[in-house]
Amino acid sequence: MKIIDGKDYYKMSELVQLVDLSNYTISFYDKKGLLPNTVNTSKNMKYYPHITITVLNLIKYFKENLNFSIDYIKELFDYYRINFDDRAELILQSIQMLSNEIKNPILKKDLDQELLKEAISLDLLDDKKIYFKTETEVLKTYSELRKYDISTKLISEYVRTSKKLALLERELSTKVLEETGFLPEILVLDILNSFKPYIFNRHTIIEFKKEKKGI
Repeated sequence: MKIIDGKDYYKMSELVQLVDLSNYTISFYDKKGLLPNTVNTSKNMKYYPHITITVLNLIKYFKENLNFSIDYIKELFDYYRINFDDRAELILQSIQMLSNEIKNPILKKDLDQELLKEAISLDLLDDKKIYFKTETEVLKTYSELRKYDISTKLISEYVRTSKKLALLERELSTKVLEETGFLPEILVLDILNSFKPYIFNRHTIIEFKKEKKGI
């Protein structure tokens, strides 16, 4: 590790050890424009800022757990204008990337306006000019629910409960931060991508089984 202008920087060989990726892979990501700006010394040695470790861990997670291609990850980085200067902001942006696939963009004007207005009022979706795959799938599901005699109060309660769960997720992360002084980016993504869905779906199945048994 080298201190440059009061900040930690790493050589390629150090990054290889820290993130368990090959020299070739890290160089490939660098050429793709996925890594923050490096610093070159007078000896023509390239040094990578500390946040590069977080970025590489996120790329690994997206590839290994979500099967995102490098080209799609680059598309995500460009769309969300990744902040390589603020680690907390970078983690927040990675949550957005995990939650909202920027595929199949549809303009707001091309959607069912009445349906969209209702979904926005229920806080199912944000009010924006362009909607992507995951968001249009939410809108489609809401459209299906409207076909049945389901009170909007029930859907609103579903949203309120989701917000409570979001607060608990943040508290889990905050406790880790308080204990260690460092928030592991992969832990945050694991809570959102596997921990929460599994626990939620597990208890959903339990409730359906109770109903089936007439309990």
